[in-house]
Amino acid sequence: MAHLVASATDTYAERVAERGDDLAPAERRVAELLVDLGPEATLLSAAALAEQLGTSDATVVRTAKSLGYSGLAEMRRALAAYGDNPPLGERLRRTLEQSPGGDLFASAIRNHLAAIETLTRNVSPSAFQEAVAILAGADRVVWRGVGPSAHLAAYGQLLTQRIGKPSSALVHTGTSFADELLTLAPNDAIVVFAYGQLQSHVRVLLGHAETLNAPVVLITDTLGRKLDDAVNATLQCGRGAPGLFASHATTLVVIEAVVVALAATNQAEAESSLTNLNELRAALAGRRIDVDTP
Repeated sequence: MAHLVASATDTYAERVAERGDDLAPAERRVAELLVDLGPEATLLSAAALAEQLGTSDATVVRTAKSLGYSGLAEMRRALAAYGDNPPLGERLRRTLEQSPGGDLFASAIRNHLAAIETLTRNVSPSAFQEAVAILAGADRVVWRGVGPSAHLAAYGQLLTQRIGKPSSALVHTGTSFADELLTLAPNDAIVVFAYGQLQSHVRVLLGHAETLNAPVVLITDTLGRKLDDAVNATLQCGRGAPGLFASHATTLVVIEAVVVALAATNQAEAESSLTNLNELRAALAGRRIDVDTP
């Protein structure tokens, strides 16, 4: 297999996305598991990595070379950079450096297309259907997010209740989150957005959900492997290239796809709810206003 020479701005995740289809099955598995390990992998020898990933050290080294690295040492440096979490201003600077002013729009489109292509590989139809089945079987869908993800949680709640499924969004931080946690019930299903490092509010939420025996669907970039035993389903969804200005475009795709799939599980109820919504909006506006989204 010919090894391509990567650009200086190439990230580990980008290489896996671009070259994943050219890897042998065992190499691709190692490459994708290393995404979950991130900087932690930089501390492990080839043998220790192999034991952690359930493969041979030779396969780890072959994976590094198949991804275009000179060897394990260079791949370790790339993984360390992949785990880099620079301040927002630095992320913006790096993003602008990679996309000259006149190419920003085209560059954004290319990045989103690449992210969508990666999403189709990371989320299998069976994983998606498993997540939808969990949410469909619950009395209420609860969305949890903080920071920018709080707006995603609120959007998920809005779409879900529009199709007639009871829904809420938990978006508070600090000790105020405790009041929201009190509202959770055993018949709820929780969708939690968790990216980067595992934060304390996610740990507390997962622990409380376990106490209630409430199922959890995790939407994440790199925490899937770490939280596999603590959640019922995982949808791996990145936020653009690590270290650059974050993008939630693929997360919006996942949210809307989940809600449409939920509507399909009870189409009559979803259509009835949207009809009622239109009638209420018409009463408020004095004329018919069709809702063209779920």
